[in-house]
Amino acid sequence: MMERDSISRSQVGGTGDILNNDLEFWMTRFPAPLKDIPIIHLAIPGSHDTMTYTIERRSDVGPDEPVFIRTLGRYCSFIAKPIILNWSITQRDDIKRQLNGGIRYLDLRVATKPGSKDVYFLHGLYGSEISKPLLDVADWLTFHANEIVILDFQHFYLFTDDDHRRLIERIYELFRGKLCPVSSRFDHITLRWLVAKRYQMFVIYRNVYAHNYANLWPSGLWRTVWPDTVRVDELIDFLNVELQSRSPDIAFVSQCLLTPDTSYVIKHMCGTLQRDLAPLCQKAILSWINQKRPGRGGLNIVIADFVSDGNFLFSKTVIQSNTKLMRNSAEVF
Repeated sequence: MMERDSISRSQVGGTGDILNNDLEFWMTRFPAPLKDIPIIHLAIPGSHDTMTYTIERRSDVGPDEPVFIRTLGRYCSFIAKPIILNWSITQRDDIKRQLNGGIRYLDLRVATKPGSKDVYFLHGLYGSEISKPLLDVADWLTFHANEIVILDFQHFYLFTDDDHRRLIERIYELFRGKLCPVSSRFDHITLRWLVAKRYQMFVIYRNVYAHNYANLWPSGLWRTVWPDTVRVDELIDFLNVELQSRSPDIAFVSQCLLTPDTSYVIKHMCGTLQRDLAPLCQKAILSWINQKRPGRGGLNIVIADFVSDGNFLFSKTVIQSNTKLMRNSAEVF
């Protein structure tokens, strides 16, 4: 474990340059002292609804939408589906580009379709079948041996017990040997420890099925709370309250995003999430992140929409905040 005293700048050199100039390998090139800090005390950028870049206009409306929206999607698809699409896509870039842009936490929503055994990504509309994007993640990890990725299966729709079993078998098949086993404590789980053990993947499985598997992390160890607002001031207040009350002993996800409800979408029928809400949100959250710091009780996983905007400025801002830990390592603990 790292010594609990100040780390001088001479020990780490140009830390900011190291963290921001090579987002693809930022964990690999992390300053050595930070590799000994538990990952729940590091700032890690993530993407909200990571796989929505796979959604297409012709896709079916998903079971995560209210019945009346699904009905509109079925009988008035030429009107309803473009609107749903505009407010459902939260990421434009594919998974490899997100990973190369520093994203290390992936927020996943999955569903089945009636009469099919396949599993699909979902957000408003169905996205692609899961196999190819998840294989892309596995392949990326193979060529980035010192990088760590967190998969968070947030929601499951139209899932039977057999569907859970098939999905979990696929996860184990794709990431065999890379999965970090569940632990009730994070004290020892540092980047250095993970690399030494050759663990590159955390899989959070927010369903009771997680308790049946040694490598599927349950919800209780990775707290995440949805802001559910379209107002920037309410979002910032929410983020502050939740961060101040976070447990220092488990992982914590700050959801830095605005969410349009049905009434908002109706008032902005010709709008899009990226044009109408994302710019206001990004400006506010970048400022908020800059005011915070990681460490014990501080920032941990931070997620946002359209993470590649501004040449991945969001990723750079989150990763850069880790340099605040270099000033006094004792504050981390």
